[in-house]
Amino acid sequence: MTAPRNGPVPSRPSGPSRRGVLSLGLAAAAGAALSGCGTGGGPADGRTVLEFPSWQAAEGTFALWWRELIAEFERTHPEVRVDFYSLPFDSYVDQLTIRFAANDRPEITHLPARNAAEFAGRGWLASLEDRLRSTDILRTWTPLQETMALDGENHGVLLLGYGYCLYYNERLLDSVGAGVPATTEEMIAAAEAITGDGVHGFGATTAPNPDNYTELAAFVVGSGGALSTDDGGFTADGDAAISGLDRYRRALAQAPQGIQSQQRNELFLTGKIAMLLDGPFFLNELGAATDAVRRDLKVARAPFAQVPGGVSNSIHIPAGIDPHKAEAVWDLIALAGTPKWQRRYTEVTLNPAPRVGSVTDRAIARTPQLELFQQLADEAVSIFPGHQAHREQFGRISDIVSAAATSLITTDESTASIAAHLQDELEQAMES
Repeated sequence: MTAPRNGPVPSRPSGPSRRGVLSLGLAAAAGAALSGCGTGGGPADGRTVLEFPSWQAAEGTFALWWRELIAEFERTHPEVRVDFYSLPFDSYVDQLTIRFAANDRPEITHLPARNAAEFAGRGWLASLEDRLRSTDILRTWTPLQETMALDGENHGVLLLGYGYCLYYNERLLDSVGAGVPATTEEMIAAAEAITGDGVHGFGATTAPNPDNYTELAAFVVGSGGALSTDDGGFTADGDAAISGLDRYRRALAQAPQGIQSQQRNELFLTGKIAMLLDGPFFLNELGAATDAVRRDLKVARAPFAQVPGGVSNSIHIPAGIDPHKAEAVWDLIALAGTPKWQRRYTEVTLNPAPRVGSVTDRAIARTPQLELFQQLADEAVSIFPGHQAHREQFGRISDIVSAAATSLITTDESTASIAAHLQDELEQAMES
């Protein structure tokens, strides 16, 4: 399953302990260069400009929803213009990290939700607690909104929580007499039967990539295990975790080797991969399949004992920006959270919005898969750390887990040995 760009999204090295302290000159220079992508928040035609970089600015239906929302916001705030522009997904968090370190902060801060605690822990994000209390967001949102809290205060609003699905090619499953897998073992057996003659039974990210974390963790959580615990410990070497790691490894043996998530997606859409795991956001990509393949592509519940899921993306106000701009950013966030725009989010993006009741009968009639997506989101067990210290150090944790995934893919070392090494690395990282 790919790190949801549309919301999965890349991790990054976790800061000074991994990278050394950024020099002010480098950070300022990089920040200035990046600001050239937009207007840097300066005046335009006498209006206040709110800079809004996002990896979603060029991503299909998500970009459409944002542009509709921004148009409505600008209609009701004629003195403000939103400069919404695209930054590359793969380097997005690194670029924003450099800018924040240089105190060059885009007024509208859109983040991979898994990285929000890192930014908040460095004092880069304003608390929204008082503002949220004046709304019904905390009462009507998915419980996954809790991932926005640091020291008991919310520092953002979650825009998408999800459960993983199985996307499959019905014709390829039929070719080996396999039905839709209901268990992980059935999925692996079908993948083994299909692999051959240039076709692979399973698709995954098999080159080093932040997506390695999400794919590995989904198998662990789906098998009833966990990599970390809510009390600050790690359980990567537990029996359930090892079982998940071993199933992940066996599935990867049926996947093309040395590919990134985009290559995986392209192979699935051209009928060269039979099955893959991803969030509801992948449904939008099925329309890009070739005519001969599109009718065979279907989606079902992921074949796990429990549904793995997580948080996708979130929106924030940077700490320390001009109060008038902060107020305008809050108005945009509040507008996005209204029932009207949450329903519109579901209709346009084909993903269940976080506000309860946003998946309407009308939306389901148009996109029947939304009913499944909502069920999976409701049942999902997060693949991301729950303990605050782990969330604040997610970059380090993700790097370590991704290295373990590479070992599972490229070495003959036993799964139990790799799990034990992963456990040691995680514990040492947090002790340091």
